[in-house]
Order: sequence, then C-alpha cells, then structure tokens
Amino acid sequence: MDREDPKDRQGAMELTIEVRAKSGKFQELYQTFQALLPLIRKEMGCRDCRIYQDVDAGETFYLVIHWEALTNIEHYLRSSTSGALLGAIDLLTEKVRVKIDCNAPWEGIEILKRMRRENREAFRE
Repeated sequence: MDREDPKDRQGAMELTIEVRAKSGKFQELYQTFQALLPLIRKEMGCRDCRIYQDVDAGETFYLVIHWEALTNIEHYLRSSTSGALLGAIDLLTEKVRVKIDCNAPWEGIEILKRMRRENREAFRE
C-alpha cells in the first residue's frame, strides 16, 4: 500500500510528536513545553495545541497540534518557535516519533527537520 504524502492532502492536519525525556531531563522538558505552548497557539492556522503525558510511561509526552492546513505547518516550521522546539527535542529527549496527520505512519524527527530545511530554502528564493 502506497503511503500518502502529506503535501498532497488538503484541509485540516494534525501534527503529533511523541517524545521520551532523557534521564534527569523530565522537568526541563516539561518546563520547555509549558513555555512553548502559548507561542505555538498564537501561530497562524493553529486551531489547538495540547500536551499529554503517558500515564504508563511517565516520562513520555505527546504534543498534539491541530492546524488548518499543511501550509500552516510549513509556515510554523520557518518560525523561531519551531527552532526552539526542535532544539529542545534534540537536547532533552532520547526517543522521538512524529506523525503528520492521524492516519499517517509514525516517522522520526528527521521529517520535521527536512521540512524545516526545505521551507527555509524555498522561502529565501
């Protein structure tokens, strides 16, 4: 079965990022998410943004952001807020999975980094 490219999809999109904090970094990751949530919610096209903690795996968080469209995710990825989020994920987490849209397969953080690079380069042209 062929995987649908999110860029081919129209309409509302859900971005889910699952992260597991590195040992001793739980509180710092939690505080970083608390600081970033209000900024993400102000981004153009953000309908809702929530952070959930896994009750079984206590140091695992799910950041779920509902966007009006993929173009809003792409715009967000050019922002300094997304740079801060990706930087915090690199520094404070040991496991990361990303899903763009609820029916998409889980992927690594590289998909967001790649989209960020591609969008930044296209924006400069």
